[in-house]
Amino acid sequence: MRWLVVMGFVLWAIGRLSASPLWFETSIQSQAAGELARQLHFVASAELSPQFSQLSEQLAAPNLSAEQRSELLTEAYLLLRSFNQHLALRVLTEVPLLDEHVALESQEGSVLQLAHALQERRIIQEVMALEPQGVNYLSARHWVEYLQSLAHVQWPDFHGRALLEPGDRHDEIEQVRLVLKLLKDYDGPWLGRRYDDELVQAVTAFQRRHGLEPDGVIGPKTRHWLAKTPQLRAQLLSRNILRQSADKARFADEHWLVNIPEFRLRWNTAEGVKFESKVVVGRSSRRTPRMVSEVASIVVNPSWNVPRSIIRKDIVRRIRKDGDYLSAQQFDVYDWQGKPVILTASEWQQKASGRFPYRLTQRPGEINALGRYKFHLNDSGAIYLHDTPTKALFNEVSRGFSSGCVRVQDADILAYQLAQSHGVNNKLFNRALRSQSTQWLKLASPMPVYMVYWSAWMGVDHRPQYRPDIYSLERDLDHEIGIAQISAPSNKSATIP
Repeated sequence: MRWLVVMGFVLWAIGRLSASPLWFETSIQSQAAGELARQLHFVASAELSPQFSQLSEQLAAPNLSAEQRSELLTEAYLLLRSFNQHLALRVLTEVPLLDEHVALESQEGSVLQLAHALQERRIIQEVMALEPQGVNYLSARHWVEYLQSLAHVQWPDFHGRALLEPGDRHDEIEQVRLVLKLLKDYDGPWLGRRYDDELVQAVTAFQRRHGLEPDGVIGPKTRHWLAKTPQLRAQLLSRNILRQSADKARFADEHWLVNIPEFRLRWNTAEGVKFESKVVVGRSSRRTPRMVSEVASIVVNPSWNVPRSIIRKDIVRRIRKDGDYLSAQQFDVYDWQGKPVILTASEWQQKASGRFPYRLTQRPGEINALGRYKFHLNDSGAIYLHDTPTKALFNEVSRGFSSGCVRVQDADILAYQLAQSHGVNNKLFNRALRSQSTQWLKLASPMPVYMVYWSAWMGVDHRPQYRPDIYSLERDLDHEIGIAQISAPSNKSATIP
């Protein structure tokens, strides 16, 4: 349907033809028009579909007549409404939202919706309803618009390689001052080659805002984020805000949320955050999946049935180096008929050089890879949340070390709070803690769990937070986020899940 015909249909549907163009007949309609144009600009900045950017450019063209602008605004309304309907049909576990361009077509039902809103004098409410919900959208939009206003600035490249530490003097320091001042992380002077205390504080805050070690040292990772252009920052922020709004629309009031790039778990309730902790997620080659599941049981003193993929990729290699590895790590070995297999160290090394047709189960205990607690997820394959014996990994800033499961800091506190709030008898819980064997404690009601991939969001201070795209899923404008920057060193994978 041509947009001129659509316009005529809308006017017909409200029962009159007006001398003034639609969207400009009253001050309220003009206000709605301005809001709609800003919404379109926000979505266009995410670089999702050419339709958004093309329409936004057309609306920004000078010398448009009121009729032309009105026609474009109607098209914008229909396009945004169609986009929201598209998001509502998506499954949270699909590839990350907005990973690829989306072809959109408007629907005639949306035209009727607009007609009714005009007739009932609630056009501003109709337009506001198109906004992303539950994501601090207005603050995000303010930042996107501000970042795009910096498009004329020649952004520094930051090709330097020297580590810049507090007190150093370097030509690059003035570039750092420029960027931090434009990004509103720094209020000090523009000029000065010395890396002074005021600038150190600003760099440290910038590092925290980007998930980096807040040590004040300007190295490759800090330079990488300093070099991110305003256009790219706007794209990442708007893309993630839209992704979060679509995801959150499906969340239960009470749930556990694991944001993979943030390396963090939150227990959210209608009243706020009840529990929060650091987590370790899958390395880039063994990714933690985006998923929806639920915790049905707490497992105290879990055993670990090792997935075949981990046996093949990790354990066989370790057996070749050390024939006593299985006994030292308290693994029981079974053949495919379920019969125990006991061999000498040299025999195990020989077996590890071949097909290794065995199943492995690690006994409960202090060195068990799952730690003291496992939070069993329904229908999740071999992915679960669990404790870990290698708690030193939680001291790392980037925590992509596992084989896909999520290791939870303070799992003992989380297990106790979950048992208390979800109907586990206190005597049974304490008895399980005293036991040395595996104990399953079923919850009275399951806890929903959402694992999401949000690499940018609005912080509590109404400032954007960014994190490295650890799985290279964003496909952003510069394609330069390197997985190598956050990959786990081999000596930090002592336990495998």
